[in-house]
Amino acid sequence: MVRRRHLPLLAVPAPALAQGERYPSRTITFVVPYPPGGSSDNSARPVAQKLGEVLGQPVVIENRGGAGGSVGAAVVAQAKPDGYTLLVFPTAVLTISPHMMALPYDPARAFVPISMLAFGDGVVAMHPSVPARSVPELVAHAKASPTPLRFGSAGNGTITQMTGELFAEAAGIRLEHVPYRGSAPALTDLLGGRVHLQFDPIAMPAIKDGRLIGLAVTGDQRSPELPHLPTLQELGLAGDNGLSFHGLAAPAGTPPEVVERLTAALKQVLAMPEVARAMAPVGLRPNFEAGGAFAERLRQDRELFGAAVRRTGARAE
Repeated sequence: MVRRRHLPLLAVPAPALAQGERYPSRTITFVVPYPPGGSSDNSARPVAQKLGEVLGQPVVIENRGGAGGSVGAAVVAQAKPDGYTLLVFPTAVLTISPHMMALPYDPARAFVPISMLAFGDGVVAMHPSVPARSVPELVAHAKASPTPLRFGSAGNGTITQMTGELFAEAAGIRLEHVPYRGSAPALTDLLGGRVHLQFDPIAMPAIKDGRLIGLAVTGDQRSPELPHLPTLQELGLAGDNGLSFHGLAAPAGTPPEVVERLTAALKQVLAMPEVARAMAPVGLRPNFEAGGAFAERLRQDRELFGAAVRRTGARAE
């Protein structure tokens, strides 16, 4: 396993806004650390549009993929802490990656968590060439196969990798991890049959139109988009994989009044029915959770996934 290394961070007081300065007074950038079309991107876009309307300034998306999301996260960690460069992050960037790779920042100290944006209803998606049509049949086929099935993920250290690793552990099978630079390119290869499985809500539309086989959902409840699919918990295969979610964070040192302004605006945006409608087809559910509760969730998930990484031996390929 790759050893992790964090650059030292100095504790500095948060700067205050200048007297008479109004936030925001110009364009805000959401850095999405994956290519367009993935779950993080799909959670960011409807929120960015409505947040811009609430705040009275444009909110634009900048996709900066690479290294399991750490490239884009580093951009935000090093940005000026003024509330104009923000990170849209999936669960893994601040909770799994630090246990699997060296990072140029400390996920626990380099950011101020603002709010959760959405839960993800992950799905176990399979290429139709695999001779199975249920999870038990998949497990039986994998155990009988002389070569491991391949599963694609959004990259090393992502929740889509860990979900696959934990599924294999719970089922007692071997799966070969194939990392990509995001969920969208992984889905492209799944549709082309170059990998066999994907554990990602991005596959939901392809399941609904019959191009892929849906076997189960990975969340804590059945998905309203695919209500016929059981949860892994129902099948007795749910491990300590936590819940997949996407959140918003600012660089450490961002003024508290800016964080409060963003938090209040996000609470309003995430309650909008049109945001929920935009997220639903790709297995996302808007959810507002901010402040200490959100920070504590991140802390607990870092511990949970650290233990899971050590137990499964999951590696950055």
